[in-house]
Amino acid sequence: MPIVYVHGVGVRDPGDPDYAAAQRLTQGADWAEVEAGLREHVAPALRPKKPERVELLRVYWGDLGAQDEDPVDTGLPEFTPAAVPASLAVDQLGESLQRKLFDEFPPSAWPAAVRAVWEVVQDSATHAQLAARTPRRQTTWLEKRVRTRMHKYEPELGQRVAGLVADWTARRRHTVRLTMGEVRRPFNEVLPTFVGDVLSYLDGRGTSQQPGPIARRVIDALQAAASPDVERAPGEPLVVLSHSMGGQLVYDALTGFEPWAREAASGRSGDGSASTGREGGIPRVDFWCASAGQLGLFAELGMFLRRESPARVPVPVERLGYLWNAWSSTDVLSFPAEGRVAGAHDADFAWPGNPATTHLAYLREPDFYRTLAATVEAHCRRPRRR
Repeated sequence: MPIVYVHGVGVRDPGDPDYAAAQRLTQGADWAEVEAGLREHVAPALRPKKPERVELLRVYWGDLGAQDEDPVDTGLPEFTPAAVPASLAVDQLGESLQRKLFDEFPPSAWPAAVRAVWEVVQDSATHAQLAARTPRRQTTWLEKRVRTRMHKYEPELGQRVAGLVADWTARRRHTVRLTMGEVRRPFNEVLPTFVGDVLSYLDGRGTSQQPGPIARRVIDALQAAASPDVERAPGEPLVVLSHSMGGQLVYDALTGFEPWAREAASGRSGDGSASTGREGGIPRVDFWCASAGQLGLFAELGMFLRRESPARVPVPVERLGYLWNAWSSTDVLSFPAEGRVAGAHDADFAWPGNPATTHLAYLREPDFYRTLAATVEAHCRRPRRR
């Protein structure tokens, strides 16, 4: 039987608007790399003499995940540092002044800054006096007025001391922002897609009687893998590899749609219409590797579709053989599953590196594929003839 691969969140194919942003963080987790690892190391474990004949199926659901929306045009002018203070509305002027003071002063002085800024900008006389000054002098006059008002609330902020503190704090904050900006930039670009994909699946997961589009895609792939039309050797197992959020999709597919599967087996769909292409229900997966997944977390939070406790009620034996949970104690996005998901067997790879690299190491490292192949052989070995 084929090997079925189910990817996680933040994966996009070429042509998708989010492809470039996703690639910057998930580069190396492309299907081409995964396919090569499975073909070289795992396929021979299923069919040693003809590994090239083992079919590899990928379940792609990135097109059903979160989609970026165009920003809403509020019609308000956008503030820029070069803007003339007298041309700004009260709210814009107050926010810009407050932001500047927050950059300069430590948080202990922020309450005084907030009070001083809004007292000044909400004073009707302020705008009249700004208009009487040239644009070049407006900013200097306004900031001096706000700082004087700050001193009323924080007398210990002497002019000379305040200047020294502000200068030192501003330099420190500038350095921190530059450093953290480089760290946060790739995450800022893809985090909405990552979180959005999770929410897209959960929101459109469907019911036990009617799977949603992403769940249907996983189930359709499992059925295709078990189809009589697929070439397979006698006793050849059906193997599934999931990565990250893909594990939750597989678990729901195997446990959450049993009523729908029974309807399917009887030749009727959940809405009463004739069933097509899924008369055999959900097939049995002989070996499932959940890599970099959150099965344990979802189980503890009760987020699977099936309401029975995953720790007490295992996946039915007619649906699943061996569940191997490949996680890493250095991967903050993966979790152990033993004791949380019945029948799960943990393997902690403890990958070296940072959070971005450790979460993708399973798909990049030959050691992972070689260990996966050995584990498949150990638990799906066909009985030898005497």
